[in-house]
Order: sequence, then structure tokens, then C-alpha cells
Amino acid sequence: MTASPHWRLPSKTAQGSIVLLVALAVALSFIAVKFDALLRQNYDQHLRFEHTIQLVEAREAVEERIVEHFLILSRLGALLESNPDLDQAEFAAMVRQLDAEGGSVINYAAAPDLVVRFIYPLERNWSALGLDYTAHEDQRAAVMAAIENEAATVVGPVDLIQGGQGIVIRQPVFLGEGTAERPRELWGIVSIVLDYEAFWQNSGLADLATDYRLFVASDLGGDGTVTPIFGDPGIRTERPIEMSLEFPTGAWNLMAVPRPGWPALPPNAAAYRALIAAVAALIMGAAVIIVILAMSHRTSRKRLIAAIDAMDDGFAMFDRDGYLVAYNQRYTEIYDSAAAQIRKGASFEEIIRMGARHGLQMDALGREEEWVQERLASFRGPDIEFEQELYGGRHYLASDRNIVGGDKVCVRTDVTQLKRAQERAESASRAKSQFIATLSHELRTPLTVILGTAGLLKHLDRFEPSKRLVAEINRPDFDSETASRALGHLMDQLSGMMEKQERSAKQMLSLVEDMLNIAQVESGSYFVQPEVHPVDEILAHVRDQMGQLACRKGLAFEVRSNGETVYCDRLRTIQILLNLVGNAIKFTPSGSVEVGVEQDGDDLVFAVRDTGPGIPLDAQQRIFNAFEQVDSSDSRAHGGVGLGLAISRGLATAQGGSLQIQSEPGF
Repeated sequence: MTASPHWRLPSKTAQGSIVLLVALAVALSFIAVKFDALLRQNYDQHLRFEHTIQLVEAREAVEERIVEHFLILSRLGALLESNPDLDQAEFAAMVRQLDAEGGSVINYAAAPDLVVRFIYPLERNWSALGLDYTAHEDQRAAVMAAIENEAATVVGPVDLIQGGQGIVIRQPVFLGEGTAERPRELWGIVSIVLDYEAFWQNSGLADLATDYRLFVASDLGGDGTVTPIFGDPGIRTERPIEMSLEFPTGAWNLMAVPRPGWPALPPNAAAYRALIAAVAALIMGAAVIIVILAMSHRTSRKRLIAAIDAMDDGFAMFDRDGYLVAYNQRYTEIYDSAAAQIRKGASFEEIIRMGARHGLQMDALGREEEWVQERLASFRGPDIEFEQELYGGRHYLASDRNIVGGDKVCVRTDVTQLKRAQERAESASRAKSQFIATLSHELRTPLTVILGTAGLLKHLDRFEPSKRLVAEINRPDFDSETASRALGHLMDQLSGMMEKQERSAKQMLSLVEDMLNIAQVESGSYFVQPEVHPVDEILAHVRDQMGQLACRKGLAFEVRSNGETVYCDRLRTIQILLNLVGNAIKFTPSGSVEVGVEQDGDDLVFAVRDTGPGIPLDAQQRIFNAFEQVDSSDSRAHGGVGLGLAISRGLATAQGGSLQIQSEPGF
């Protein structure tokens, strides 16, 4: 029996890694090609820059020679304007006066009426005398351009009548100032003829041709037609260095290519290419190692995640910046209200804020922002272990521990059953402690005010108004009006202190009455006398007592009834409604409080509605227990010992009725 080979396709992760490596190789090849091109481009730019510097010096020499001739020609034209009726001798004297002889000058000529009449020197130039520009086809266009533009022009190379080639600079000469009605009169043309070869030799451009292939051209007509002047026109296709040869009335275009031409590669191209190949090989090697390590890490991570998911406890890990990096399914089940936010990359703050917003954390109810800040502070601190109570009565032992690298590991263990057993065992002790703590807190505040006010009244003579009053009475010039004002200030201060003392005494009386009422309710000795009463009369009493309280808090307060009657104990029913409306106003930060009456069969229902924050479902029955509110933070923020609803339910039950609540957090 032979065993057949077993083939297994690579995993998707391995396939993705192969694709990534191939893409990296392609990218590195592309980068290498671009980098090589960039090196060649930089070398080319550097080379062109060095050659440009050399060419600039030659250009300046040529420009200087041309400008010198332009200046001489301009001065000669000015002399002709001042003496248009000269002869050959006078023209020769003018030229000699300008000291304009030079090695590259063939002649100076003047052409009145566009016919050459004067020339200097005459020897070797006799043949040019009598040249009619209008009849000479080769030179007519350049002459007409100079006249039309009223400026000097340069043309060349020009085949001369006397033989050879030259560069000709011509300038029109006009007589008179000229006006809009009568323009200046054309006298003729004055020109300088330069020996073509001598001009380039004297300017230094011919010497430059030993190192460069040169081409000089002009666009005389301005129509884009290139007119060759010097050099090889073929270099225009070899990426020549270009620059302008400027003169007063125009410019030539100078092009140059170094001999024997532009190098294809920089001298150190081979070394650079070897370095690029070495770097690319190192990157590819590093990428292969990284891929192998990543695949190994991925396998280990899968095993770790499987082990974490198998845990009965909730598990989560956050990085040093507080972002979730790992968690198991049990963790999302524990914080089900915040499950939408529990995902990799979510911050710890986002998760706890969502839980607080949905009422998940019992400790956060009514103090969400404060709780969030406290929780963030403990999370960023050292190792901590604490108990969490979540919505629905679930209890978890929470452990937040720092690990190496600054990460945080959070473990949540369900201790609900243990907590309930502990709560049942400590119920009696807790109720007693809660009663004593709450009552002592509520009694201490008014007692402090009463004792403090009494202590101040013992030293009435130390009050500033008292001192002012005594001072006014003892003054020799006693003023009854001033003394009366001082007495008024003293009485105002005493009245304010008495009001504080009275309010504190009433608060203590209310607490005592609540204690007596709850004792009677729990003992069943509460006596009620039900009779038929108008509902409007009962609600009017509530409106009168609670309307101003709602107004001071900025709440809308509305009482609605339709003239019904009710069989009840009037005083006890009013007491119930005052407790309910008082609580609604106390716990409603903004909006409205409404009291209405609804018929439900043979029963009449008093309904108190408000726009407060609502009460969690798990607290809606607990708040009817004596000494309890929604949570301890409400007690501190709003005062009271939590007896109002317990007394109200007892009074309603004593009259054969009931007291119920319907509420949703956030509504």
C-alpha cells in the first residue's frame, strides 16, 4: 500500500502575507527606478548649472560688445540729426570724432533717402556707395523694420556687396520734434557693419566653441520664425542650455551643448545602484522576518483569545492610553447596556459614559459626570479592587490591575448571590445605622443654625448696627433721624436672624412630625375620618401652598380638575398630595409639574406628573420604604430623611386607597 501525498492550501493569512510581500517587492522596484531617475536628474541639473555659469560670462562679453556699437551708432545718429546736409568729408570727421574704429568694424555708412551716400572708411567699401535699400531685396525688410519701429535693429549674417559676411546694426534718423498732426520727417538710415568672424572672435564666443556646440538665433520679425545667426541649429533637439543675449532694442537666443554631449549616467551611478539594491534586499528580508513573526504572533493570540473566552468571569484589557485591546463575550454580557460601545479601539471613558447614560451603574444614577470622573481617576491609578452594583440588582467584584508595559487588566466576577446573602444578614443593622445617620444629619443642620443664632444674640452689643446706634445716641449733637436709621438696620439684622431660626425650628418640627406619623403608620394606630369633599377645594389648598415654591424654582405648575367630589379624609389627602408635589418640585430641575384628577371606574385617581430625571425600575418600590430615597446622593443634594413617600402610602392605604408610581429614567 502506498501513501498518497497530502496537500494543504495556505491559510488566508498566509495568502495575504504572500500578496503583501509581492506588493512590497513591486513597490521597492518602483521606488528604486524612481530614485535612480532622481539621481540622474539631480546630476543633470548640477551639470547644467555649472555650464550655465560659464556661459553667462561669455554672454555678458557679447552683450557688452553689441551695446558699445549701439551707443556709438546712437551718437552718430544724433550728430546727423543736427547736421543733415553734410558731405563725405564731414561724415568721416564725425566718425573719427567718435573714435569708433575697432578691429571688427568694416565700415560706418549713412543712407539719406535710404540710399548709401556716405561711408567710412572708403577704401575697401567703394562698392557699397549708391546702395539703394528699397531696391535691395535681401536688406529691404530689415531696413523697413527699423524705420517702422523707430529703433535700431541687428541683423546677420548678411552677405556684403563688397564681399564677405557681416553683422549690420541700423538705426533710422528722423528730423524735427514731430507732432500728432505732423510726424517727424525720415532723413535716412545710419549703420555699422561688423566683420562676422571677427565679431565672434573678439567677443570670446568663438573660443567658447572649443568646449561647446553653440547656436545663436534671432526672431527679427517677431512672428516666431527663427533666424540663425551663428553656430549649429541641430543642437535645438539636444536639450541645450538656453539664455538671452540682450541689447537695447532686442535680444538673441543663445543655445549651448557641452562637447561631446550630455552624459547618460552620473559617474557614480553604479555605486548608487548597488546601494539601492542592497537597501531593497534588506527591506525585503526584514519584511519576510516580520511576516513570519506576525503569523506566529497571530497563532499565539488566537490561542490566548480562545482561553479568555472560556473564562466564566468577564475579562478586558486596555492599553496604557485607555483603549480596549482585548475582551471576552462574558464582559459584554455583564455590561450589556454598553455592549454597542465595547469594541477594540474603544476608549475606557466611552464605555463607562455609555453605561452611565443608560443607567447601568447604580452608583452613577443622578451623578453621572461626577461618577465618570471618579471612575477615570481610579482606573488611571494603582491596582484597585471594588464592588459594582449594576442595573437589575447584579453585583460584581471588579479588579483593575496594572501589568508590565502600562496596560490594564480588568476582571469582573459575579458575586450577586453572595451579596444578597450578605444583605439579608446585615439588613437590620443597616436599617438602624441608616436611620441614625440620616436623622442625625437632618437634625444637626437646623440645630446648628438655632444654636448659632442664639449665640450671636447673646452678644447683640457686638453687632455693627448696635455699635452705630449707641454711637449715635451718645453723640452730643444727637440726631433722631440718624439714630432711627441705625435702629432700623439693627432690627433688619435681628429680623433676618429670627427668620433663619424660625425656618430651622420649622424644619425640626417637620422632622419630628414625620417621625410621629411614620410611627403611627407602622403601628396601624393612624385615625382617619373619610367624608365627601369637593376636589376643587383640596387642589386649591395644594395650589396655594406649592405654587410659589414651583415659581421660585422656575417650574411651570398646573392644577386641573372638573368639579368632582371624593370620599376621603381631607387633611390626610392634602398631606399626601403636598408630599408628592413637594417631591416632584424638589427633584425636577426644569420643566413643569402637573396635578390632575382622572376617573377610573368608581375610583378617583389623583395624578402628579413632572419632567424630572425619572426613577430606575429597581428603585421604584424601594423608595416607599422608610428612610430611603433613590440613592444617597439625592439625600445629600435635596435633604430629607426619606419618610414622605412611606407616610403617604400608609395614609393612602388607611383610607382604602393605594399609592403607585410610573417612571422611566431620563423621562
